[in-house]
Amino acid sequence: MKLGNLRYAGLLLMLSWSAAAQVLPVSEQERQLLGIEVRTVSAAGQAGAGEITMRVAFAPDGEWAIKTPLAGVLQRVFVQQGDRVSAGDPLLVVRSSEMVSLQRDYLKARAELNLQQSVWKREQKLHEAGSISERRWQETRFNHDTAKAEYAGLRGQLKLAGMTDEDFKRLAADAEIGPDIVLRAPADAVVLARPAMLGDQLDGHELLVSLGETEKLILEGNLSRSAAAQLLAGGRIALQGGEVTAELTYVANVLDPQTQTIYVRAQAEDTSGLLPGQLTRWVVLSGGQLLTVPSSAVVKLDGRDVVYRSVNSGFEVRDVQVRSTGSGNWIVLDGLASGDVIAVAGTAALKGMSMGLGGGDQ
Repeated sequence: MKLGNLRYAGLLLMLSWSAAAQVLPVSEQERQLLGIEVRTVSAAGQAGAGEITMRVAFAPDGEWAIKTPLAGVLQRVFVQQGDRVSAGDPLLVVRSSEMVSLQRDYLKARAELNLQQSVWKREQKLHEAGSISERRWQETRFNHDTAKAEYAGLRGQLKLAGMTDEDFKRLAADAEIGPDIVLRAPADAVVLARPAMLGDQLDGHELLVSLGETEKLILEGNLSRSAAAQLLAGGRIALQGGEVTAELTYVANVLDPQTQTIYVRAQAEDTSGLLPGQLTRWVVLSGGQLLTVPSSAVVKLDGRDVVYRSVNSGFEVRDVQVRSTGSGNWIVLDGLASGDVIAVAGTAALKGMSMGLGGGDQ
């Protein structure tokens, strides 16, 4: 072994420290011998990411797919692409023989339930008086529950077919059965597409209209690794040339393997001036300060992420919470402050001292 290596190993053995210790004593001369370099941690504004392009899109709960619930013929159409509709507005009418059968069965089930409820009330009094057998009482309850289930199932099917509470009241009042299914807008929205055409024969699965709620818009972007490197959920961006601001709600931790980009999502405070599908330019605001450190400064020690913070007598072992940016730097979420001085080279030797192993490399 060369003399320099012996001297280096001897110094590590002499400086080895228990893992429980918080400070590793290292002199200036020993720093130079071990190749320890330090750097001051400074806050980098998110404005370092500059400008980013975001696409205006509908939120996941802001889109609706209107399909025909039953087989039939598209009888009437009230909307076309681009129209704005209010909740409850009719969109289409599907004429269906299945709708006739459902309403007929529903009325029969409703009548049967009314009958079984009357029987149930009468038999209950007789059972309480001990005038009927337990078996007969169980049969009465079974018939009642069966009728109730049949009624509820048919009512649910008719609701899926677009019937409203008012429609049920009218059907019960006059028993007038009709073949038409009126499909209505579930919310205030804009018509994104209407692929079905008047007179189409429908089998019960086709998409008739797609809607989007303009009040439920988000911003999406697929940014390069460098553009997304210093972005964090909770940071803010501002529309270029406007007064609208938005909050970053999600920044992916991984690259898309096909596009080699990072997915970013944001929520604008005011979406009134934004149009779905619009590409917009945003400036990353500097109000959200970020601390970044080189990846060489972060060491795994007993399953924790630590850095070595310079103090008068040596280096303090400091636990940190960090997140990789994929660009050679780590964002510091907790554990350091602007102005802290940390080791960025020679950390393998410091790790060895922390573990009392004589400087074994990672």
